[in-house]
Amino acid sequence: MKRGFIFPTLLTAVMLAVLIGLGTWQLQRRIWKADLIAQLEAAQRLPLLTPADYFRAMTGEISVQYRRAELPCTPGKVLPYDLKGGSSAKDVSGYLVLVSCGPAGKSPDIVAVAGWTRRPDAAQVPIDVDTTFTGLIIERPYGDAPGRPQFMLIPDTAVPPLTPSRLPSPADLPDNHLSYAGQWFGLAIVLAVIYGIWLRRRLRWETVAAAPSAS
Repeated sequence: MKRGFIFPTLLTAVMLAVLIGLGTWQLQRRIWKADLIAQLEAAQRLPLLTPADYFRAMTGEISVQYRRAELPCTPGKVLPYDLKGGSSAKDVSGYLVLVSCGPAGKSPDIVAVAGWTRRPDAAQVPIDVDTTFTGLIIERPYGDAPGRPQFMLIPDTAVPPLTPSRLPSPADLPDNHLSYAGQWFGLAIVLAVIYGIWLRRRLRWETVAAAPSAS
């Protein structure tokens, strides 16, 4: 192969390998996402969480995402722990009012959503949370932020005057990996076509250039 063909051919080969690899990775991610959704759907049918389950989750031994749990909360009137953006059961945007059911002043391992509100100042309004929350567990609602709760319980009900918040569903997880894979494979096809057109023209030019001129 002549020197003028080597670099474009190697560059095209590398780019094709990358594009095909990305497309294949997205197909693998789609299989992983389907398995994850199935696991989360099955988690909701498991027995209620026990203290041992929480401990195993905190040590990273198991995941309790979307498991059902109960959380007794009897501190009387308290200020909310925090507000987080979220939706009501009727899918209206607003704020989730989080409360801590542990000792006052102690950083909680778990918080509960007392309910949903449209009021951005709800964190300054005391509420009476003398109840037992029952609902779904969300792991790491604050990511890896230090000193933040590792679990958040989203109950089926709400503390008046708040209204119920929207329960999460495994179906909410985006599953667009097939379209992404199609995009990467499509780019690979386009690149191969462009290279084929370039190669054909280059070979034609080389042939014309090498032909003896008429006397």
